[in-house]
Amino acid sequence: MQTTSDRSGYHLFLVLVIYVYSAVSMAVVGLVVPFISAIAEARHVSPGPVGTSLSFFSVPAAFTSFLFGMVVDRIGVKRAFPISIVLTLIGDSLLLSTSTLWSLRIGLMLCGCGFAFATAGSPVLFMRYLPEKSRSKALAFWSTFAPAGYSAGLLLAIPFLNGGRWQAACTAHMALMVVILAVGVLTLAGLKEPPAVLTESGPAKRLSPWLVTALGLSVTLPNGIAYGTSLIAPSYLARVHHVSLAASAAEVAIIKIVVMLAGGLIVSLCVGTERRSRLMFCIMAAIGMLAQWLLLFPGSTMLVASAGLFLWTFAYSGLSGAGMSLLPVVATDRKTRGVVAGTVGQFISVSAVLMPYLYFSTTLWTSYALFAFCALGMGCLTIFQVRQRKALA
Repeated sequence: MQTTSDRSGYHLFLVLVIYVYSAVSMAVVGLVVPFISAIAEARHVSPGPVGTSLSFFSVPAAFTSFLFGMVVDRIGVKRAFPISIVLTLIGDSLLLSTSTLWSLRIGLMLCGCGFAFATAGSPVLFMRYLPEKSRSKALAFWSTFAPAGYSAGLLLAIPFLNGGRWQAACTAHMALMVVILAVGVLTLAGLKEPPAVLTESGPAKRLSPWLVTALGLSVTLPNGIAYGTSLIAPSYLARVHHVSLAASAAEVAIIKIVVMLAGGLIVSLCVGTERRSRLMFCIMAAIGMLAQWLLLFPGSTMLVASAGLFLWTFAYSGLSGAGMSLLPVVATDRKTRGVVAGTVGQFISVSAVLMPYLYFSTTLWTSYALFAFCALGMGCLTIFQVRQRKALA
């Protein structure tokens, strides 16, 4: 007979598997970026169209995430998981082609479909199969996968950079996805719903569009600032401090992964109740404001600015984790959990589309700071709207 500790170990392994699966789904973008010139040369085009083609990866998540969530609700997480990986593998296969630019774009879009399934299905899996006391912690830790996944893609590309062997890098990504498919299918096969879910009774709790919107804004606003900061930070620091950012891609990627994991782990240990999650969000927002000031203030040194950048990375991981830990408060109807998770993911993806226009509209550090302070302050206001509603009689 399996003990509670045995089951806890299995659930922890499940969370790690799903984290890796989601991160590797995102890694495609980080993998392609260093090879833009090599891919452009193979397709006989300039690097510009290849770089802009990366936006095709975000199209499925930005515009149809809720539809992927509806599919997850209809077919179940166990079926959506292999479909997600198969779509990514087909996309990788098209990336290997050297025929046309559109084979690259369609391949990135299919990889984006796999990613959209991962972002919609993973929260549903945690909410459906994990014990109630573990769901918020798992969601808080899992929420840091996207930046870590992008950095992991950069790391995966490094061994193949010499000679621009992008096809070998894509093949390595495909092999990694196949391993995740095998491990994931075996892991999901052992899933059993907790007795509390099987015996769930009582009045149903109606889905609240306002709560979904409030949670979506709470996690989207910090994400938008994080994305915008990543866009302007290298050029801003080089311009203001008159230095060349010579840190290697490997060092930066490893540090970013470690910081994101540390932030997600700390928040997952601290959350557990709605009140704790909201409090943690506000604490991390305050830290984030300080970090943005240290990073952007022209009077600071390069060392202080770098410390601010890493402090911001930590704060963002905490903001993302604290916000996503409240997803079970919003997704109260078991039949629409995928839609809720997909909708929240769509909020995040839309912000990634809009932020470049906002951040590249100015070069003033005061504007960047104003963006951050307003977004984080508004996030604190909306997070307090995410509260458990009473069941309908």
